[in-house]
Amino acid sequence: MLKPRVGYYAVYEPTEEGWEDFAERSRAIQDDLGSQGMEVEAAPEPVCDEASCKRVATWFTGKEIDLLHPLIVTWSFDHYTILIQQSSGLPVAIRTTPGIRTGSIVGGQQLGSVLTDLGVEHKLLYGPAGSADAAAETALYARACALKRSLRGARFAMIGPRTAGMTPTAIDEVELIRLFGIVLTNFGLEDLMDLAAMIEPAEAEAEWRRVSGAATSVTSASADGLSAMRNYLAIRRLVGEYGLQGIAMGAYPRCLGTMCVPLGLLNEEGIAAGCEGDVNATIVTYLLNQLTGRPVHFGEMLEIDEQSNTIVSSHCGSAPPSLADAGGYVLCPVRLAHSGVAIRFTSKPGPISFVNLVGRRSNYRLCAFQGEAVPTGMVFEGNPLKIRLRSPIRRIWDAVNRHGFGHHWMSAYGHVAPVLAEFCRMTGVRGVFPDEPHPQA
Repeated sequence: MLKPRVGYYAVYEPTEEGWEDFAERSRAIQDDLGSQGMEVEAAPEPVCDEASCKRVATWFTGKEIDLLHPLIVTWSFDHYTILIQQSSGLPVAIRTTPGIRTGSIVGGQQLGSVLTDLGVEHKLLYGPAGSADAAAETALYARACALKRSLRGARFAMIGPRTAGMTPTAIDEVELIRLFGIVLTNFGLEDLMDLAAMIEPAEAEAEWRRVSGAATSVTSASADGLSAMRNYLAIRRLVGEYGLQGIAMGAYPRCLGTMCVPLGLLNEEGIAAGCEGDVNATIVTYLLNQLTGRPVHFGEMLEIDEQSNTIVSSHCGSAPPSLADAGGYVLCPVRLAHSGVAIRFTSKPGPISFVNLVGRRSNYRLCAFQGEAVPTGMVFEGNPLKIRLRSPIRRIWDAVNRHGFGHHWMSAYGHVAPVLAEFCRMTGVRGVFPDEPHPQA
């Protein structure tokens, strides 16, 4: 799970009142940050003059941090943090605290105003040391900063062509670099097949025994299982050789039943893997995995029930096995093709975030809403996930219609829409969150 790294320092002006106990307040606030799951890199001294500002700026140089977090102890000169920020290029979470004579609130507002004019990403926070609300708000912002930073330089791959006639999955590679910093590598399906042919039979057999041995039943032919394992091991080699964080598997319907299990296993291991050549869905899978530390369910909104305010999401059988409920999973021929191997199960209950990402240059948009997964039967031959929604279905349907969201929806176990809202604001993606009072961005 993503753990933000915060560059923390205190700032005060020696001629102002109330700075003398800054060390005690700093320790308390650092403890608050740690309790919210953040790693704190605290500067060895406060910033209180030009010399200390230069030393702190130098100290942060080269540190692997996601944001700067100055505590404005008293009113102080805004250019100190500006100099530190310019040397790092990082977002700034400004923390102010109570104290009518310290000027902390004044100093924080002043700094925020200048950062706004400079176009620097920042957030103004307020609360006393020990405030759980202030720490939680900081953590939400820090997670969004870390999420954005994790994408910069991330490497994804597209294997095979995107699905013909599924136009929303078309992507603009240059826009992926501009907006997210993602580098996309393309491989032909024949490249993968050549690599799969080189996998030793014994290695494929060992993987098939491992995967099939954990299933409650296996009705697929052993030859199909071994073929799927060769594909899985071949993709893993590409992941290792090219340092990939995600892969989008194209060539549907040719690969129906041959890539389902590999995609599920890769997602199980934290490698974002999308189906039907959908790079945007793969990006969402990566984001949700980073935020929750758990595998992600690839599906489509197949059924809507207004009376129970539920939807059913599923695909043909490429979901990670650990998302199965207590009934476990079976390995069987994939629907429609009636051949190959698919992972079939009903999904376990728990808190759910349901997310879709579509778009191209200047038009990227993300929709996220939340609910609870509830028990369901095998209502669709794949990996049915039934979600009782927090918002009325009509409100969600209106958002899908109004903003033109697509058909591939990723489900993560955990409620992470607030962090995604911050992430969208930071990156310039239009965020739509139907659970919020004013859901349209």
